[in-house]
Amino acid sequence: MTFPKWNYTYYDKNFSGEKRFFKHQTPACHCMIQTTTEQNKIISIDLSPGQVLKILAFAGTGKTTTLVAYTRKRPQVRFLYMAFNKSVQLEAAKKFPANVMARTAHSLAFQAKGFQYKDRLVKGFRANQVMAALDLDNYETARFTMDTLHRFLSSADPVVSALHVPAAARSHYQRQGSKMPDLVDYANQLGRLMCNGQLPDIGMVHDGYLKLYQLSGPALNFDCILLDEAQDINPVVSAIVLSQVRPETSGNAPAVIVVGDNHQQIYSFRGARDTLNSLAAHQTCYLTQSFRFDNNIAKAANMVLSIFKKETRRLRGTMNQVPKSPWDPERYTIIARTNAVLFDRAVQLYKTHDIGFAGGIQGYRLDLLKSVSFLHDKAATQVQDPFINGFSNFTNLKSYAAAVEDLELSSVCAVVEKYGPALRRHVDRIKETAVTPDQAGILLTTAHKAKGLEWDNVLVMDDFVSLVKDGRPVNPAGVDPDEFNLIYVAMTRARVHLRFHKNSSIPLFIRLVKQKSRN
Repeated sequence: MTFPKWNYTYYDKNFSGEKRFFKHQTPACHCMIQTTTEQNKIISIDLSPGQVLKILAFAGTGKTTTLVAYTRKRPQVRFLYMAFNKSVQLEAAKKFPANVMARTAHSLAFQAKGFQYKDRLVKGFRANQVMAALDLDNYETARFTMDTLHRFLSSADPVVSALHVPAAARSHYQRQGSKMPDLVDYANQLGRLMCNGQLPDIGMVHDGYLKLYQLSGPALNFDCILLDEAQDINPVVSAIVLSQVRPETSGNAPAVIVVGDNHQQIYSFRGARDTLNSLAAHQTCYLTQSFRFDNNIAKAANMVLSIFKKETRRLRGTMNQVPKSPWDPERYTIIARTNAVLFDRAVQLYKTHDIGFAGGIQGYRLDLLKSVSFLHDKAATQVQDPFINGFSNFTNLKSYAAAVEDLELSSVCAVVEKYGPALRRHVDRIKETAVTPDQAGILLTTAHKAKGLEWDNVLVMDDFVSLVKDGRPVNPAGVDPDEFNLIYVAMTRARVHLRFHKNSSIPLFIRLVKQKSRN
């Protein structure tokens, strides 16, 4: 069973004007941007209609600077810069010249499809809503149904299939010794309810109208499309962009420039797939010179990439022009793997330091901690979070988190058990005393939220995947590559000083690699 017809319509071109392509030379850019040999090679490439240029760029190597210089050199070419999210779009709009339109995939999709659902838009579904809508008898099946639908919406596929059923679902029902329900059928039912609006609680999610847009076969009327952060783009967005350069349309198709860092892919859990690895390009270029940090940090990052990611190219740092300022114990950034460890650290610091949270404290779900704490203490009437409120007791919540392999929720349960009733007092005090990020002496963030940011002094916590086992580097075969990528992202946020928590495995890993290289 698949969705009924979604009323596919071919997307009318919203931007008028005769198409122009790259069969020309334009004056060199006169902007004051000092570029490297690697960057100049990219900036000099003229693309023909339908051609694809792939740029593999390490952390801090000036991706945006390169793209800005490229577009400034070609003022008569109409570019679409496809941004990963709204904040990136707004930042890009400030940096790029007037011949570049910065948009997110969702904004393009909303203009064509999403506006029809503007009164029914929701951020997502809750398990208890899905249970009621589909008449299911347990949270696990509801969660796996949601995951199946989400994986379809994030894919380039035309219909829901068994390929979209998460592996965690199969494992769960095998452990239970029970037959797995027809999650494909449930996902289709949920998708139809999302589209037709028959149930008030099941609205249209943003990825839903994005999928409708992709299936409609949109035509993007630009001369060149810039797809940034391609390693974090999910297949549905890749399909929207790369469908523009199908072989049968290459004579009048836009060129495409795809930019990203394979090793900064950290959103696989959201359906992201590394477009860079699978993409066939007419040309491939590299950016390896980082302007963010020196060779000490670059060498540490290279160790992680070469051992665990089999990367053969080397990230190069930039020589410091002035002596390093010392580590400031009153001003640095803490990067952790989970919100739970950040909360633990915040409890230790908020009484004596001005602490803040990157992106704002509202993004760290402290109220969820309180709701789980009330559930743990059998104070169900105090639980505010609607999702947590659907569980009859803490044991069921903890079992659910383990069954669906929700590591973040499991870590929340562990923190609640550690602090007991005192947790709620700590949450209230942290919310009262936390300052804005620019006022903070000590800033706290997860590696996911740190992506794209940088600070002089960085302390990496100890809750990342261990890099050492039995005195040797771990075997990467049994580890999700995103876990190594998260370590790489965390390490490369530092501009001057990079330090690690005393219990982190990373310093020992570095020593082992150095020792092996000397032998």
